[in-house]
Order: sequence, then structure tokens, then C-alpha cells
Amino acid sequence: MSDRTIVKESGHWYAKDGTQVLEVPKAKGDGWKRTTLREARTMNLAPGVTTIIKCAHAPQLDRWKQRQAIMSALTLPRTPDESEDDWLRRIEVDMGETARKAAEEGTRIHAAIEASIDGQTYDSNYIGHVIGVRELLVKLAGMDAEFVSERGTTHPYGYGTKADISDKAGTFLADFKGKDGDQDELEKLKTYESHWMQLAATRAALESGEDDDQQERRRCYIIYVSRTHAGACHAVEVTAEQLEQGWRMFDALLRYWQARNRYTPDWQA
Repeated sequence: MSDRTIVKESGHWYAKDGTQVLEVPKAKGDGWKRTTLREARTMNLAPGVTTIIKCAHAPQLDRWKQRQAIMSALTLPRTPDESEDDWLRRIEVDMGETARKAAEEGTRIHAAIEASIDGQTYDSNYIGHVIGVRELLVKLAGMDAEFVSERGTTHPYGYGTKADISDKAGTFLADFKGKDGDQDELEKLKTYESHWMQLAATRAALESGEDDDQQERRRCYIIYVSRTHAGACHAVEVTAEQLEQGWRMFDALLRYWQARNRYTPDWQA
């Protein structure tokens, strides 16, 4: 693999060893390009979990986009000489900027938490976020738990994924989600079917390479971390029933994606 092959949140293709492949050399050797299905076929790569889940309709995401559009329209009134098309484009740009800033802040917070778990230094601006999450992890997994962050893994069915945080004992798995709001607002949040699918698929991939004699399956959580209130965070456990449903849904979407694209890596089961 190239030395440009790295693990990062935005990647969508995985090598069999669990490494995300973000870029590949251009055909003419004059730089790099984003990995696409074309390169995946050649390099025998697998799609990521998020790519598969996006095959399904996401009503909660649509509602969020609608609300962002309404808020942008309210704060960006149409000027007297502005055409409707120009006004709508301005709203779309504002919506994208809002989403981009939120995503970038979430990435910075996530990076600080990951560095802390790995025993590395991190941006001191996020010490409150880190302390809040570390205290919550102790409550969920115990004082003696040893955690692994950003673990890339693949499943024999032909997909890859990355575990935000898991423990070495194989009893705990969680995914971080950035949200705006204080502690009270976070504690009102619930999980969605996309979360169930994500955690079920990640757990299945992690366990596919482990000892078959392991008796206890991982408990799975979505951990909401506030972008706006340092230290505010809340964990919602995904139940066994939700994980079972999530796996059935994800498996169906995986088969659909593979059939639609007429592609499955040849290392699948």
C-alpha cells in the first residue's frame, strides 16, 4: 500500500487489513486523487459502513436539513433587487457553511479525545470536552478498562469500518456524535436506526476476527458530546434488540449495494 494510505473519518474504502484508503496515485503519476469504485475494483477494496448505510433514506437528516434551510431563510432575507435563484443559492451557501463549521468543530473535539485515549498531547482548548468524556467512559466501562481508539477493521462479508472507541477486553464499543446543547439537552437525545446499523456492523467486524469462544458480546453506546458546552456528554446504550434489527437492516443494504454496483471484494466469505 502507498504511504499516503491513512485512517481518517472521511474515508470510504478499506483494504482487507482494516486500513482506510483515502487516496491513490493518478494514472499519469502527477499527484493523488480520491479513491473511487473504479480503484476499489482494481485494488480489491471494500466499501465503508457509512457508504452502505447511505443507501437507505435518513428522515432525521432530512429534517435537520429542512430546519437549517428555514433558519438560513429567516436570517438571510431576500434583497429588493435579488432574483429568487440568487437568493436560494445564498441560502444554500449559508446552510453549507453552518454544517461545515459544525463538522470541523466536531472533528477537532474528536481528535482531542482520541489523542487523550492514546496518551498523546492535544489542543488544550478542548480539555473540558476530554475530561467530561473520560469521566463518562469510567462510568460505562470501569476504572481498569483499557481503550483503543480509531480501530480499523473489516468483515468477511466485504465491508470495512472503524470503531471510534472500544476496549481491549472486548466488552465495550462506542461511537461519538457531536451535538450542540447543554447537559440537559443531550440527555433528551435518543438513538436512530442508522446508529443501530453502524454499531451492529462495527461490532460484527470486530468480532469476526476474535476467538469464537468469547462468551460476552460488546455492549454498544452512542456517546453524544456537546460542541457548545465543554464537558457535557451523554451515553445512550443501544439495546440487544436494536442491534439485532440494525444488523438485519445493514446486511440487506450491503447486499443491495453489492448487487447495484456489481462488485464485492473477492476476500469476502
